[in-house]
Amino acid sequence: MTNHVNYNNISPVYNERYKVSSLEGVEQKLLSIAENCQPQKILEVGCGTCHWLNLLSKFSSELYGADYSTGMLNIAKNSKTYLNLVNADANKLPFHRNSFDLIICINAIHHFSNKKLFIDNVSSLLKPNGILSIMGFDPYDRENDWYLYDYFERTHQLDLERFPTFNELEKWTSENGFGKIKTELIHIVKNNKTGRDVLQDHFLDKRGASQLALLSDEEYQSGLEKIKEDILKAEQLNEEIVFHVKLNFYALTAQKCSKS
Repeated sequence: MTNHVNYNNISPVYNERYKVSSLEGVEQKLLSIAENCQPQKILEVGCGTCHWLNLLSKFSSELYGADYSTGMLNIAKNSKTYLNLVNADANKLPFHRNSFDLIICINAIHHFSNKKLFIDNVSSLLKPNGILSIMGFDPYDRENDWYLYDYFERTHQLDLERFPTFNELEKWTSENGFGKIKTELIHIVKNNKTGRDVLQDHFLDKRGASQLALLSDEEYQSGLEKIKEDILKAEQLNEEIVFHVKLNFYALTAQKCSKS
């Protein structure tokens, strides 16, 4: 098992996830933020294939994306929108201070080696009154119910180790001089799978979820066999087996205070 997800391998299938769930609540929140602040210059850190950055093209012609994976950036380069893309570590971003009106990070911060340092750094990249928004899944939320956690050992523990809490994010933004800090529930994925339908779930593919990509092939196959065994048992008993998917997504937004 590795602690680093190789997104160069995942990049060819990454956008399949949006066919399973478009995360419309994330999209609505993102558009609402941009509508309110009317940013001229936008940066997405951990931009991946730039699915989200492309949505903001109507608000700004200056769109910047940074990602550590060249494979993901190569997919992003096929966008119809003109994007300024850089291959960079989230903690070593090659931009000038006070450059951006809006910085977003969506479903990515758990991959950064030092989450607090990321907050420290991007605070300097924002213009006074600029907006920072971090959105994503929260593995600490006890209302979540995800069959991957049930069948693949250590996946939940790995997520607890990788993801910062939203309380931590609020604390770090406050320490960096942000105000109007708010965390809110923006989307709930509800997509239960019944019986053998689960075997077609994109997120059950080892490349479909970073939780599985972090597992060894042996660990992955062990969990997959457990799923198949439970399906077979249910079929033999003429019972319905449901694989639960309920995941809460949150957004933190904060405004950089203007200098007095």
